[in-house]
Amino acid sequence: MRYKKCLPTLNSTRHAGDVVRAWGSVQSVMRLAVVSVMLLGLMLVVPDATRASDSEPGNLKLIELYTSHGCSSCPAADKLLGELIAADDQLMALEFHVDYWNTLVHGSDGNFVDPFSKPEFSLRQREYNAASLAGRPGVYTPQAVVNGRFAAVGSNRRHITKALDREVVQTLMIGVSADNDPDRLLVTVTGSSEQIGSLAGTDIKVAHFISKAVTDITGGENSRKTVTNHNIVTSMTTLGEVSGEAGMTFSIVRPAGNEGCVIMVQEDALTPVFAAVACPQS
Repeated sequence: MRYKKCLPTLNSTRHAGDVVRAWGSVQSVMRLAVVSVMLLGLMLVVPDATRASDSEPGNLKLIELYTSHGCSSCPAADKLLGELIAADDQLMALEFHVDYWNTLVHGSDGNFVDPFSKPEFSLRQREYNAASLAGRPGVYTPQAVVNGRFAAVGSNRRHITKALDREVVQTLMIGVSADNDPDRLLVTVTGSSEQIGSLAGTDIKVAHFISKAVTDITGGENSRKTVTNHNIVTSMTTLGEVSGEAGMTFSIVRPAGNEGCVIMVQEDALTPVFAAVACPQS
């Protein structure tokens, strides 16, 4: 199947009764006491599994889709992204709308200015191109970038799924929890001294997005079409840098009902994504 891309110019424990033998009441009591202590010790080292908003090592699954309302091949990629999000609640997805299609005229249908496009999103894609990603790098739409490491045509389900299935160990841990202010969230970035040292100076960013939007296209290649988009990035700002000397804790605005956000550690788009986590839903 050929894909078109648009180009602008987690043992069981032996029951205590199994180890008690008919040696006398004193020996039985002693053995039971030992087993009880062992079981208690096991319970004490069970890790806390309640931090659902924390990133976990080996659990990085982030896809970025570079798209445009002016690109005729993009609606298929937009639809695929929605399907991937619906099929995997662990998947983090961000849709960046580029601006280089806005002025391209398509015959009598003219051009269409994508209301979600921003020049900084086009710049981010060009930075990925300079980073020499694996797969199919370049500056085109629709393009999918997985974990800041692999590029593929945005409508190619097989290539994207294969890239998402590759285990990527997160270098740092990111936790997102409720702040004292109900309208804000608290972001905490932690790691070993070696991990922090290796990434010192790397940006800690937050990408805010609209969860879903429907747009009627009135010009350009998709004229007279209605397009549904998901996780449309509206802003991407830097919270601070990875540092072992200062506390890596930040307060951010809590997303509203049809919004969300992703926190990531990455130096612009010139490096892979080292860690990322989705903000908890309101």
